[in-house]
Amino acid sequence: MLLGSGQMLARPSLPVLPLLALGLASLLVACGASQPAEVTTTPFLEAHEDMFENGLDMVRDPDALDGSWLGAWQEELDERVTNADVVALVTIRTLRTDVDLDRRETYRLITAVDRELLGEVDDEITLTVAQDERGYGTIENNERRLLDQQFIAFIKWQRTESGELRARWHLSPATEPVALETRRLLASRRNVDPNGGARRTVIVHRN
Repeated sequence: MLLGSGQMLARPSLPVLPLLALGLASLLVACGASQPAEVTTTPFLEAHEDMFENGLDMVRDPDALDGSWLGAWQEELDERVTNADVVALVTIRTLRTDVDLDRRETYRLITAVDRELLGEVDDEITLTVAQDERGYGTIENNERRLLDQQFIAFIKWQRTESGELRARWHLSPATEPVALETRRLLASRRNVDPNGGARRTVIVHRN
């Protein structure tokens, strides 16, 4: 590069370049560049398919359920808490639909993680469900009721044939009754402090 009348700025010598890189890395850390969450996995078994079906329920008040319905809800919640790798409060920020070459649809729920109750997950996670998966209908039927709503996400990681980790998940409304029962089970089944969890934003919606 020319400076004034024919003078040239010398290129940085090679020893300077690593220092520049180190300075940039330090700047990123100082500015709060987030690190990916450490993923802890447990085996995904056939028995887990129904509990982490890539879908949701809309039970806001379990006490409104009758008899066997309440028992089934409690049993399923117990199974999810017992087997999940991650339990977190999340808010759905974007809902996208993709169509592949075979005209099959896939929903992508882009969620912000508000608070981790069990395990670790990145600040944002995309939950997917394909048209041929069991939970697809629960998203399709409630599509207009999901955006900017908070849910409790129960996530279990599944390793695909290619070796990648995929989130298998279930969402339940983050109402006070559901959250209280979830925390109770986390304490009794997973030895998690009911008042703990890494808080990122504010939280549980009341009925």
